[in-house]
Amino acid sequence: MKLKHLCITVVMLNCIAFQGYAQNPVIQNILSDVEIDSMTHFVSQLTGEEQVMINGVSETILSRHKDQPGNEMAYQFVKQKFVTYGLSVDSLQFSASGKNLFGIKTGTLFPGKKFILGAHYDNMPAGTVAPGADDNASGSAAVIEAARIFSNYDFPFTVVFALWDEEEQGLVGSNAYASMAALNNDTILGYINMDMLGWDGNNDSVADLHVRPVANSIQLADKAIEADSVYTIGLGLHIVNPGTGATDHAAFWNNGFTAIGIDEEYGNDFNPFWHTPADSLGQFNLPFYEKCAKLAYATLAECALDSSTVVTVNEQHFEKEAFRIYPNPADQVLTVEKTNFGQNEYNIKIYNENGQLLNSLSTKETIRINVSGYPAGAYTLHIISQNEQFSNIKKWIKL
Repeated sequence: MKLKHLCITVVMLNCIAFQGYAQNPVIQNILSDVEIDSMTHFVSQLTGEEQVMINGVSETILSRHKDQPGNEMAYQFVKQKFVTYGLSVDSLQFSASGKNLFGIKTGTLFPGKKFILGAHYDNMPAGTVAPGADDNASGSAAVIEAARIFSNYDFPFTVVFALWDEEEQGLVGSNAYASMAALNNDTILGYINMDMLGWDGNNDSVADLHVRPVANSIQLADKAIEADSVYTIGLGLHIVNPGTGATDHAAFWNNGFTAIGIDEEYGNDFNPFWHTPADSLGQFNLPFYEKCAKLAYATLAECALDSSTVVTVNEQHFEKEAFRIYPNPADQVLTVEKTNFGQNEYNIKIYNENGQLLNSLSTKETIRINVSGYPAGAYTLHIISQNEQFSNIKKWIKL
């Protein structure tokens, strides 16, 4: 994780009974398949505690920093795992030194619509020895474990297991992917990020659930909250809204996609060994680590198995031609012009860069919004149908 100064409002949700859905026996089986010994074995291999075999050669991953040879070793090691699990493998080379890795389980009914589970595999500090166990071998190993388990099941939607590079330099890998996906109009129904899952110093089993009001991220967070209860995972969840912009889920929010982040507590119980050579597997709270991974898996499986899941409304955007905003950049007045026919009422919500709601309006017609009092900067405008089945997201600049 690339840590930044954050001012956040944290709401505690714990021990709340939800009535949203009953346990799915397939998901029960998936959670039963989780092996903490398997997860810690992957962590040991990614941090140099155990050697790995890469193309028949025994190697030790001493660091996964972008400038160290272990970065490429880690990439090749996980790639071999994905192939072993029978997944299709793809990659995105976004710079001379950086590349993302994807293991793909193609959906049986909707192969072009995907859910993504991801984590960054690079780490800090920049020295030759940097285990980076919690940040972020913990998340990377949880992705590998998910790939191992989910590869044995079929899902209506495509499930992608993603490992991002150069997160520590400013979400470079995930930004490259998410911006390209937005440009290509990819149907990403939801992204779940895992960054630092191993530290629970006060042993309270409290994890952060990061979310922002982008696309259907709130609904996806609700799905995770319900999964924690329905599958008796046993985490207390801090809902952090607006969620941190310091890790890879932010790349998806910034490009208009549904996303959440599941992490250890960044604010109240932060890992004191972060970004030091002492960030090792020996510091892990293993029961907590397993719970965090299971929450991500249960949430992913609930979405990927259910063709009527709430998050799938993200595919039903208004046509891009239905609304036009101008001028952009704007100084005094921003016009939201409805360019198609119909009298459906829609809501307009304006958020600043921190995810704070600044204005909410309802109308059936073209509307002119006074923005003269807004500070200069970037803003996001959400256009949502009255029944919340359709949405469109546009970015604009205030001069």
